[in-house]
Order: sequence, then C-alpha cells, then structure tokens
Amino acid sequence: MLLSVVIPVYNAKEYLDECIGSVLSQRLRDYEIVLVDDGSSDGSEAMCDEYEKRYDFIRVTHQKNGGASSARNAGLQLARGRFIHFVDSDDRLSNDGVYEALAQEALDPKHDIIFFRRERFTEGVEGIDAIQPEYEIDGEFTGDVLNHVLTKKYQLTLTCPVNKIFRRDFLLENDLFFTVGLNHEEDEWLPRVICCARCVWFDKGIYYTVRQHPGSLSKIDAPEKTTDKACSKVIIAVSGMEYMEKKALPPDTMALAAEYYWNYLADACVDCSRLSSAQNRKRVYAKLKEKKAFFQTSRYLKSKNRRIMGWMFRILGVRITVWLTGIRYGK
Repeated sequence: MLLSVVIPVYNAKEYLDECIGSVLSQRLRDYEIVLVDDGSSDGSEAMCDEYEKRYDFIRVTHQKNGGASSARNAGLQLARGRFIHFVDSDDRLSNDGVYEALAQEALDPKHDIIFFRRERFTEGVEGIDAIQPEYEIDGEFTGDVLNHVLTKKYQLTLTCPVNKIFRRDFLLENDLFFTVGLNHEEDEWLPRVICCARCVWFDKGIYYTVRQHPGSLSKIDAPEKTTDKACSKVIIAVSGMEYMEKKALPPDTMALAAEYYWNYLADACVDCSRLSSAQNRKRVYAKLKEKKAFFQTSRYLKSKNRRIMGWMFRILGVRITVWLTGIRYGK
C-alpha cells in the first residue's frame, strides 16, 4: 500500500476519536493505520481495539510504556506502506484532502522525505495561533539536504517529525530508528534522517494541525525535569556530532552541523546554570565531563563565539564555562 499512518497512543482517550477521524476522512484510501498503545490506562487501549475490530486496515499493538520513541519504533517495524507518516494522538490532519494532494507528485518512490507545513491551535482558545513559515523551495530537491535545511534555517524541520512523510525503506536501510530514553528525541533523530536523504520534496501546503494544551504554555519546569532535559541535550549534541563525523560530510555542511550542535550544548549550559540545586547541577557537569571529547569538535566551527566556548571548556573546565555561558546567554 502507499502509506502507513503510525499513531503512538498514550492516555489520549479525550482526543483519539478526533485524531483517527481526521485520517479516516481522507479521500485517498490507499493507507493503513497502525495504532501503538504505549501502556495506556485511561481507556485508550480499549478504543484502539475497538477501531481494529471495525476497520480491516487498522492494526493495533500493545506494549509497556516506553515513551514516544519506543512507540514510533514499534510502528515503523510493523508498517507495510511504502511511506510512513507519524501522527501524534492529540493532533489531526488539517483537511480531508491531505494525502490525496501529496500523492499527486510528492509521494514518489524516489523521494526519501516529503516536507510540508503545520499550523497550531491552543485548546480552549479560538482560532489558529501559529503557522509554520513557507519553505523557499516548492517541489523536488536533490543534493545535500542537510546543508540546505541548515542554511535556510527552516523552522520545525529539525525538531518536528509530524510535518513530514518518510519513505519506509529509506528509514530501514539506514537504520534510522528513534533513540529511546531521551527528552527531545525528535531533535536527535531528525538531523540523522535528513543527513541521509538525497532526494526530497518540499510542499508549501499546510496539512497538519498541532494541538497545544494550555498546561504546555508554562515555562516553569520541575528541577528534575530541567536536569533531565539538560543532560539529554548534551547527549544529543555529542551523538549528533559523532554521527556527522562518521558520515564524512563536506566541510561547509560539517561547519553548519557543528554550529547546530554547539548551540544545543549552549542551551544545556543555560539550563544547568538556572538550576538552584547543586546536586542537579552536578548531574549535568558529570554528563559534560563524560562527553569531553566533544569539545574537540570546535575545530569545525566558523562562529568566533562558539570557538571561544570550545576553548573555555578545554582550558577553564566545565563548571566555569557553564557559569559564564549562563551569564552570557541566559536572559
């Protein structure tokens, strides 16, 4: 079949009908839905089973709670379509012609990734409150996709999987599974995926609608959560640079990738500097010291500020550099 729509489900009873309904309403019918119940306990698991009984093109698998990455990996392994679209269970497709429009040209076997745009609304607030800016290109692009994306600084290309469709064999052949156990797991996964792509399609259409929950607007995180996020950002920066080095990217692309990951590391330092608990700060310090080989990658950087940051880590050490980075960027 043409498409597998993979929907990880975790305690999404309130939104699941709307999400699945937006897929069922599609005029193009050449698809399956793979529901991955990630250990739900609110009745979502029973809803998934009921959908499987009603529709022969809906399949369900149940697993212990392992997070979105684990659920997406399970869906990828079960999928049978030539292309895969990861859909979050509290979101929806923007209209009933999404897959039909993309099937006309975008869903071509030579395209590794199809990029499109998303909009966002906040639950309980009327209207759309954010629309992803347009891509510069509208159509096929071949060549160094990662370089293009990083140069153009397209919003939501390196941090959001739901506004893209992926060729399944491309993901499997390049072993492009999500890393389990990270915060910001999409941010670790997408640069790897885009790095491997050679022919993609950019579509300026707005085909996906993200639901933002009122609670997610809060900027206040629990200290433990902030600490986990900071540690995950360190891991993402380090593993990302290791991956790009193994790929032996062209110098210009490597410089752009280094800038991207060093910015990530700077964010981790700012998060760490804001922690009031010395114990939590020590966790981040330990992760940075464990990954100190990363500091040598500053040789790829063109940014003077980031090169200085690399020098500081090597000469002044982790604690002082984190403190100074927090002062410099923690506004």
